[in-house]
Amino acid sequence: MRTRCIRQGQVEVGVIEHEGREFAALGASVVGRSVTGYTRRTNGHIVLTTWCGLTMLDCRCEVVERHWTGSLALMFRLPSRRYIVGYALADHGMLFRGELFTDCEEKEARAAARRLADHFSELDAEDEATFQAEFEEDRLLDIEYRCPNCGHEWQEQWSCVCDSECPECGTTDITALSWDDAD
Repeated sequence: MRTRCIRQGQVEVGVIEHEGREFAALGASVVGRSVTGYTRRTNGHIVLTTWCGLTMLDCRCEVVERHWTGSLALMFRLPSRRYIVGYALADHGMLFRGELFTDCEEKEARAAARRLADHFSELDAEDEATFQAEFEEDRLLDIEYRCPNCGHEWQEQWSCVCDSECPECGTTDITALSWDDAD
């Protein structure tokens, strides 16, 4: 497995190569007021990094709120009443999504961090529920086979496509001809 980064302006794309396939995800980015990065715990404090681990923001970070799931509402203090506030799934190696707030009081920045964390944690909970429902759904496939030795054709129903054995002559390792979702 190999990882690499591609920069396109202010946007970073992280690429993972695994078993001959490439998977890409939005990496660290700064677009307008939106900031995306990854958390890393270093010497007892949290910094934001790029997909490839380069430091992007290393300033005074405060955990505003810690949720029971381990996710965090974070606030990074910048000079001149500016803050980057947002949400991360955890304090090390996880995605951070946030926003730049300018000319505001610390109390306002903390409230904004909580609001963003609530918003993103709701989105994550919805995504998790959808993923879980799809995973738990008993999806069945109608699979068609034809024996290369005797020509017998038959259908089976399984949760995944797999090789079969001819019920007429006993030939094994017969690959499916076609398959479709079962009704």
